[in-house]
Amino acid sequence: MNRFPKLFEPLKINRAYTMKNRAVCAPMAFALVACDPEAGEKSFRKLEAPARGGDAMVAVGELDVNFTDAIRIPLPPVDFSEEGSWAQQRVGEYARRIRRHGAIALCELCHPGAEKVPLAQGQETVGPNDEVRPGGVRVRAMTEADMARITGDFVTAAQFVRRCGFDGVVIHGGHGFLFTQFLSSTYNKRTDEYGGSLENRARFPLQILRAIRAAMGPDYIIEVRLTADDGYRDERHGVTPEETGRFAHMLEGIADLIQVSAGIYYDAIETHQFSSMYVPHGLNASLSAVVKRHTSLPVGVVGGINSPELMEEILEKGEADYIVLGRQSLADPELMNKARRGEEGRIRRCLRCFKCFPGSPEEGYTDLPFTSSELAKHVGACTVNPLANLPFDPEELPPPPEVRRVLVVGGGAAGMQAAITACDRGHRVILAEKSDRLGGLLFFTDTDVDKPDLRAFKEMLIGEVERREIEVRLNTAVTPENLLSFAPEEIILATGSLPARPPIPGLEHASQALEVYRGRVRPGKNVLMLGGGLIGAEEGLYLAKTGHAVTVVELLPRVANEAYGMYREALVRELEKEGVTLYENTRCLEVGEGWVRVALPEGGEATLEADTVLYALGMKSVPTEALKEAAGEIPVQIIGDALRPGKVDGATRGGYLAGVRAGGLSLDI
Repeated sequence: MNRFPKLFEPLKINRAYTMKNRAVCAPMAFALVACDPEAGEKSFRKLEAPARGGDAMVAVGELDVNFTDAIRIPLPPVDFSEEGSWAQQRVGEYARRIRRHGAIALCELCHPGAEKVPLAQGQETVGPNDEVRPGGVRVRAMTEADMARITGDFVTAAQFVRRCGFDGVVIHGGHGFLFTQFLSSTYNKRTDEYGGSLENRARFPLQILRAIRAAMGPDYIIEVRLTADDGYRDERHGVTPEETGRFAHMLEGIADLIQVSAGIYYDAIETHQFSSMYVPHGLNASLSAVVKRHTSLPVGVVGGINSPELMEEILEKGEADYIVLGRQSLADPELMNKARRGEEGRIRRCLRCFKCFPGSPEEGYTDLPFTSSELAKHVGACTVNPLANLPFDPEELPPPPEVRRVLVVGGGAAGMQAAITACDRGHRVILAEKSDRLGGLLFFTDTDVDKPDLRAFKEMLIGEVERREIEVRLNTAVTPENLLSFAPEEIILATGSLPARPPIPGLEHASQALEVYRGRVRPGKNVLMLGGGLIGAEEGLYLAKTGHAVTVVELLPRVANEAYGMYREALVRELEKEGVTLYENTRCLEVGEGWVRVALPEGGEATLEADTVLYALGMKSVPTEALKEAAGEIPVQIIGDALRPGKVDGATRGGYLAGVRAGGLSLDI
């Protein structure tokens, strides 16, 4: 029996196109990355995967409509009017790969307006108003000649997209870009016929959309992505779902579909343009429900949706006509195929951890480990999906040179993924875990209130191990003495990590933080956490949310230093919201019974008191030298925290690559 009848119901778009179901892949990647020989193939696979996985429609992201006032990422310029160009061939590869799986292919057209940062000589920034933006960027108010030129740019770009083989376009009308700037009653300061009433503010966006429709004809798909709530309610902005609905009504007879989003790109966390794990799933469904009341056009919704159960619920309640999946399409592009087969438990559900897109320098994130020009090559990796953004095509992997008896030591995320992949590659796999259950350090997700999706990932991995002919041996410690008794022909060491215990005087008076999750420590009302890395900060947040007054002491100048971009911002905002006291750039000198003596950043010392003192002062790899020596000539791979302590993404990717390499396959990555 189909558990999701609304989700698998077709949706008629126009007289030429009908969606085979109600799932759509949101615009992802940057269209012109196709022209980059290093990143193009990865980008093609990224967009082909959800089409293969059963989505009805897949959109390629961000094609800037010109290279003077619209270009946002420093990609080489393209002449959109040139017939049969190299760019046409390369961008067209997206459409060919999407359509070969029976999905409708769209490409997103963008103009950032006043949000553009000039990247080279000859570029400028234009928008509704004359102004100087934060950071000193000067914006020139658009004239009618500018509007006519940019309208023509949209049409030329749409014609290029059609020559590339796409079925239609998504017009990016949200997230603080050009359309939003004109539509916002408080951002748009114009006093001419393009400002004031909604009808006036909508005049230029409507001009663009009418021109595209006239040029492309009635059957070409035009979807318009709109911000229904920009997240602000002050003098700066004020986009509301009601006005967005009224604008959607104006689009009847012009556009085919309305996609409802929220927020502003340059304040993504605060305005929920990207939802974090600290806000509800499907948070924009209430906005799309309002927009739907104003228009007869099909209305879709995007925003933190990561399960067929929630998709069906939104459709059943009539809050939207179709569901748009963004990051979830990276986490598991096979969601729709799995839902159709009744395999919901096998879906890798998006954590909203921002591994795939941590933010960009243009948004003000100065702590990213890459530049603007490198951004497009990094976008698309995933914590829970090791296949995302691989430098090779997993569909084209040759079989292993040898089929071996593979011993995987350690049943955490890295070990389970290695066992799954090695088994799928044809090897005979033993998975040995010294404790009485699989999951490794992810055991904490059974308790932490903010980690239900990570808990689901752990349970999914356990389920995948159980489905396969993997010999699981729990309560089995692998030692140098018994290693050869397993008769391994290859060994993968995923023995994990242990908490570090630096030589701080009196640290024996504190408890290691993970012992709280194990139930071995019951913290009192006032808790002091030594160490504000990710473990300390996230557990401090958990304790604050479960009724404790929490203070976090961190040696470095900022907490959660190993995190960056949007996730770190979301975590720090949540810590502040929950009233967690942060001592940053503060050294712990001594620990006593219910107190900690610290050196303050401004000089001097202080004694901080607490009912319970916990410490999370880093992790260290479990030593593997003795096991490796005992293996002798048997091939050994070391992965996950056993190689170096890290995060779940490294464990998942490392486990997958180890499973691929098992049997002697050489991978040069």
